[in-house]
Amino acid sequence: MASGNGDLISLHGKLVNWKEILKNGQKPEHESVTTPRSSTIPTSSTSPKKVFPVSVGQPLKIVCPIGSLVFLDLWRLAPKGYRAFEAQNSDGLTINVSSTKLDSKSRSIPSRWYLKSSSHMALSAVAPSTNMFSDWVKITYFKRKEQYSNCVTLVKITCVSVSLIADTYLYKRQYSKDSEKHKQGEPSWQGPVMLVNCSCRNEYPPVEEDCDECQGDVHHMPKMTLKTQCPFGFFDNHEIIISCSHPSRVKLYGIERPSMRGTRFSIIMGPNRPHYRFKYLRNQECRALYVEALSFPDADFPGLVTFTVSLLSNAENNSDPLICKQRVVYRVAPWFMIPNTQRPVEIYIPCNMKSQPLPPWKFYRENERSKQVRWLINPMQPKPRIRWNLISNFMNTILDFSKKAKCKPIFFPRDKHRLATWIGNEVVFGYTQSPFRGFPVFLDFPWKRRLTNFVLKNSLPSFTGYIIHERGDDNELDATGFLVVSPPVTAHGIFYPLGRILIGTGSLPRENVPRVNQRLLRFIQAQKVQHPLELFSEWLLEGNVKDFLTFVPAKDRKGFRLLLASPSACYELFRREQSLGHGNTSLLEGVDPTVLSYSERHKMTIDEILANKSLWKQNDYVETCISWNRRVLKKELGLSERDIIDIPQLFHLGWIQDPSSRQEVLRAGHFFPNMLNMIVLGTYLGIPKPFGPIINGVCCVEKRVQNLLEPLGLRCHFLGEFFGHQEEWRDAYYWFNILREPLPFKWWNCVV
Repeated sequence: MASGNGDLISLHGKLVNWKEILKNGQKPEHESVTTPRSSTIPTSSTSPKKVFPVSVGQPLKIVCPIGSLVFLDLWRLAPKGYRAFEAQNSDGLTINVSSTKLDSKSRSIPSRWYLKSSSHMALSAVAPSTNMFSDWVKITYFKRKEQYSNCVTLVKITCVSVSLIADTYLYKRQYSKDSEKHKQGEPSWQGPVMLVNCSCRNEYPPVEEDCDECQGDVHHMPKMTLKTQCPFGFFDNHEIIISCSHPSRVKLYGIERPSMRGTRFSIIMGPNRPHYRFKYLRNQECRALYVEALSFPDADFPGLVTFTVSLLSNAENNSDPLICKQRVVYRVAPWFMIPNTQRPVEIYIPCNMKSQPLPPWKFYRENERSKQVRWLINPMQPKPRIRWNLISNFMNTILDFSKKAKCKPIFFPRDKHRLATWIGNEVVFGYTQSPFRGFPVFLDFPWKRRLTNFVLKNSLPSFTGYIIHERGDDNELDATGFLVVSPPVTAHGIFYPLGRILIGTGSLPRENVPRVNQRLLRFIQAQKVQHPLELFSEWLLEGNVKDFLTFVPAKDRKGFRLLLASPSACYELFRREQSLGHGNTSLLEGVDPTVLSYSERHKMTIDEILANKSLWKQNDYVETCISWNRRVLKKELGLSERDIIDIPQLFHLGWIQDPSSRQEVLRAGHFFPNMLNMIVLGTYLGIPKPFGPIINGVCCVEKRVQNLLEPLGLRCHFLGEFFGHQEEWRDAYYWFNILREPLPFKWWNCVV
């Protein structure tokens, strides 16, 4: 079974130059990813570069793992005066000789090679040995012109098989139309995937060491199998250890001592347990292991976890016990957001909204006063609001609207320790998924430090995930409610199947404005599925991109439309109505005077709005900011003007103290209820009632919005109670959150 081709030998169908490998100290080419038939799983077989010198007077016993190579040095300890050698081997081995073959025309002389300094032999195991050292390689040395020789050495070899296999049934891909959208050769992750243990019944990350509750869940985790095939008595002098690249980020479950009386899984590796030494191994073992992640990818964790199984010799006086390694690389399933265009499943509403008006909302820190704004247009001192005299129909309005959209309302208890609008500002609903399982995950960035009770987390079903990212020592706040995710888009030839997350920053060119939400931004970037796009939103009171854009579903073109607030569209509408003789109609007509005074707003006619040059200049500035974002969105999302709809909306500017710099800055708030803060429930749109000028019994602003959106198959419902629940410049949009169905595309088809 010996074969020689000079410096090239054949291994696994490839020609390999073993002389060059030995010379440069490189890893042999066979140490690459091995692929099961059913999938491409990142599993590598690695053995250290070991070269055993062969001596005639000293018998040699070695272990040769299947899938690894063992090298024999035939020159260093060869007997003096000998010029050639022959090699024979047992059926359980193949040998490849790196030397020059002796040219002999005599049929009586078998394969023979010149003995020189580069003479090496690579051994490869074909099958496990039946007994210890039952396989062999016989080497016979010859002098010049010698046909027969008694100078023989025998190398005794034990062939074993040690493998770490990720369960292949998880990776039987169902190639869908989504996969066909990618260009040929586009990389994707085809290896094993593990989910994060972020159940709302557990802490995040989980810290419990008791495995009683995991006994029923362990079989739902990704499975690895340690397989060994070796002769009896092999593990008397050998052992197997498993280690992990990120032990603090995972937990590995296994059975420490399999028995016929039942199986109980325990945590064999994880935090404070960087490796595990397998006990009670048999000569033919098939040990099941289950793995789960403890945290999602983040700035300090790339989401790739490598499990390494090492076969070691524990014989005495062994300076190099490592024999071989097996590796499996897992990717942690990422967290991703779901766009507005997906079908709604549930709408989450706090219970305190059932019976009483909404309490005041304080921005930034819970121990500071609410922001006070000095508006440039008709500044006025807000009057105290007598809440018990206000009758709230907001709950009925929301319930009626969700019933029409067939979206189930979910009520959860009030949280006394958090700001009233925390469900909309501090929590975002997302999803995580693997090839065998998926579930919704709520991402919570609480603004208040050291919270111990999370009412929403405690009221969710057990299959729901809940992540809590504690606030750092700095004063920055991560407002997850300020995030918007686009539907699937293609830009610059790149397909974003899960969309892109839009996040507001102060990154307008030529302005030295500090960046915000860096911790949240780093978390999103680490997921590698929804590449974030930063927009300029520093000009807004809160920097929330939802105040000037949103996405709605559509049946044509790309399947959605981008709605942008447009002061110019509103001025154009009012000029047209003025030309038709309706200039004396008022904005905000019919609003409760107490509410109007409390929210620092006042009625203005169309003529007054168009004649107010200061208001026009303020909206011209806002239009400039939105236009800059418009160009960015068109470029980075691959949109055209036909994909964008301008929604009439006016803004006004006011001076406000920046909580970080303690300096007054000029920021924009909406002049009338912000229609971009709409509730999108499928084709049903819950739009804040703008209270625009009433012309012929119809609000001209509502009519314009209906004419823009209803041809797309959307149904506009204007919710008048939105304005009744505005506190300062807020909308009731922030008092609830919506869980939606995930996109059909599988993230592992677009992540390397």
